[in-house]
Order: sequence, then structure tokens, then C-alpha cells
Amino acid sequence: MKPERLTTGRIKQKQATRQKILTAAQQLLQTQASFSLEDVARELQISRATIYRYYSNVDLLYTEAVLSVQVKQPADFVAAVQHMPLSEALVYVQRYFNQLAQQHEPVYRKYLSVALAESIREGHTTQLRGARRPAALEAVLQLYAAELSAEQGERLRLITTVLSGIEPMIANKDVNGLTSEASQDLLQWALQMIIKGMEAEKQAGTPELGA
Repeated sequence: MKPERLTTGRIKQKQATRQKILTAAQQLLQTQASFSLEDVARELQISRATIYRYYSNVDLLYTEAVLSVQVKQPADFVAAVQHMPLSEALVYVQRYFNQLAQQHEPVYRKYLSVALAESIREGHTTQLRGARRPAALEAVLQLYAAELSAEQGERLRLITTVLSGIEPMIANKDVNGLTSEASQDLLQWALQMIIKGMEAEKQAGTPELGA
């Protein structure tokens, strides 16, 4: 059975169920060092099959539960950036997730390896991970909705996600041979150049791509 699709159907209900499973796993970690999918199912009084639709690998659930404890919630980002211009707000979110990846690099690498192995085993392309970056960026970008078209906001959310977190850091360190600090600088520069290009395009009145 493949993990439950979070991008189709009753999205909010599926996301809520996924969050309940994650919260139950975090609560179990407060009293024990590890858990099984059966433990989480008993905690929530649901079937193991339901858990399996969202987390078919206990290692994936375990590492996400550990990492999620460390991460700010979307409302925290909104409170932190509400008086910043758009460019500073996006860099703030990017820097936060990049620094988090640097501080917990071994755990994030393990989490990514488990997620990748699971995606190969199941042969699917649906969401396997918690999507904390997109959720934070979506909340932040709502503050600037008057400044952006829907397309611009969505593209900024997507590209800032791509330029944040463990994946670009791995590419910069393992492939480009950069240090963590140099990777951070490069990724921030890339995001700033994209924002400047978008702002220049708006000022010049250049039609958006796809328009």
C-alpha cells in the first residue's frame, strides 16, 4: 500500500490526520527512546493500516518527529517578519531553515536518506515529508499578497523552498565542495538575485512568464 496522497482529495483532512500521527509520535518520545507504528496506532486508537497510509516506515516517522520539535511554526515566522520588506522576510525564512539544517546536519541527512529510500521502494512521487518550509513560506507570503500576483507568490514560495534546507546544502557541500558558511552565502545571494530580478521585471512592466 502506498502512502496516502496529500496533494489530492480531502487535503486539509489528510494533513490534519498526518499531524495527529506526528504529534502522537512526539508525545511517545517524551517517555520512551523509540516507538513502533503499532505504538502510535494504540496511542491514537486507530488501525496500523491508517498509520501506514501516511508513514509506511517507522524511521521516517521517528526522524520527522524528532526534527519537528525543533522547528518554528508558521505563526512564529509571521510574527517575526511582519514589519520587514518582502525580500528581508524571505531571506529570514531561508536563513532559518539553512541554519537549522547546518545545526542538525547528521539527523537531516538520515531523514532525507530514509525518505529517498522509501520513495524508491514505493515508486511514487507524492509527499513523504512534513513540508515545513512551504507551510512557513505560504503563511509569510500572505502578508505581501497586495504586492504580488498569485503566480509570483507561488513561484517565490517554490523557489525559496528549493533554496532552503538540507537538499541545497548537500549539493553545495558534497558536489560543489563548499563549507556550510559558503553554502549559506551562495543560497542567500541566489534568492536575493531572484527577488531583484522579479522587482525589476515589475518596474519595467515586462509581462510575466506564461501570461
